[in-house]
Amino acid sequence: MSNISKLLAAGVVSFGICSGALAQESLKIGAPQPMTGPDAPFGVKFKNAYSMAVDEINAKGGINGRKIDVIIEDHGAKNPLAATVAEKLITEEKVLVLTGGRASGQALEIASIAQRLKTPYLVDHPSADVITAKGFEWVFRNNPTGSIYPEAFNAFISEVPGALPKSVALIYDNTVFGKSIGNSVKAFLKSKNVPIVSDEAYPVNSLDFKPVMTKIKATNPDYLLMIAVSTTDAVLMTRQAKEIGVTPRAFVGFGGGFGVVDFAKQLGALSDNVFSSAAWSGNPNEPATAAFYKTFKDKYGFLPKEHEVEGYSAIYIIADALKRAKLTGDLAADREAVRQALLNTDMTTVFGKVKFGAWTGPLGDQYTNQNIYSRDHSVLAQWRNGELLNVWPKAESEMAYILADNTTTR
Repeated sequence: MSNISKLLAAGVVSFGICSGALAQESLKIGAPQPMTGPDAPFGVKFKNAYSMAVDEINAKGGINGRKIDVIIEDHGAKNPLAATVAEKLITEEKVLVLTGGRASGQALEIASIAQRLKTPYLVDHPSADVITAKGFEWVFRNNPTGSIYPEAFNAFISEVPGALPKSVALIYDNTVFGKSIGNSVKAFLKSKNVPIVSDEAYPVNSLDFKPVMTKIKATNPDYLLMIAVSTTDAVLMTRQAKEIGVTPRAFVGFGGGFGVVDFAKQLGALSDNVFSSAAWSGNPNEPATAAFYKTFKDKYGFLPKEHEVEGYSAIYIIADALKRAKLTGDLAADREAVRQALLNTDMTTVFGKVKFGAWTGPLGDQYTNQNIYSRDHSVLAQWRNGELLNVWPKAESEMAYILADNTTTR
């Protein structure tokens, strides 16, 4: 049964997750997440994923006989509060390791705190490349960086006959996340000599996209590429683009708000045929992943996608490290033991293979403690009748899709 922790003095609510009563001997994992504010749906997604993993692990005896407990602290999607919450988890809750974050700006704050206070931090979703490009030895990341999100889209338009855009309009939020993906997209399009007829940045949680969509409409782009860390932005820009008559051959979103079930719920039929190129959710054609999908849907009522798979896998990666670490009860020594165990991770989760190490990204940047298999973790999917179905790579496709010069057909 889930445990809800005390209210913090600053008014931040802490949600503890554990199987059975929380014991003094439980192994604590801290997870700053947005449980209130515009990003609260993401916090709930990760809470569900963590809960499922924790319940499974604890039901099998926990870690060497000890339960694990995930303590989720609300940062309300505010960067400074993410830093405050991370420090409280480390200094007051005495967690052994951190995960979570949600958005890249919040993760950068958490990473800095984790590095300063010598506490391992496993990034489960935040994707800005800089997070693992700062040389922080206490920070690890399983999920792909933002610059990887377009990789499946890049391969699709390169390999499918007729799919290469004749022109592109690009709109992205002016966050670290948006700029990371935007720069990666632009670099690839330029390498293919695809004209970028509109290049627009906007502030997160914008209230009106009609002026920028009117401007984009005038350029008559073959593809409209959209980047939104916020679901509300993804929904509003898609709705208003279609309402004012922007008619590209393909609408393509990258990460964030385009890959969550709320996108289709809020847009209804307007979400149909919108592509999403982002972190994959494991190969749906593999039996273990398919079984996880079914179990998750039976429990929560919808299919998991990138966020749920990332959060679920993160708990298993941490549990594996905790099992291998030689824990003595000395908090500083135990955190170092967990860090060393993470450095030696070599396992497979529903998200794929995991091994941390030095890594060179798509734009040539050097990374520390990044999953070396990250570049395999991008997928191009498409919304159809409220479901996000994989299109590319072929081995992970859930539907056959042909993008020709003038038409799209299933």
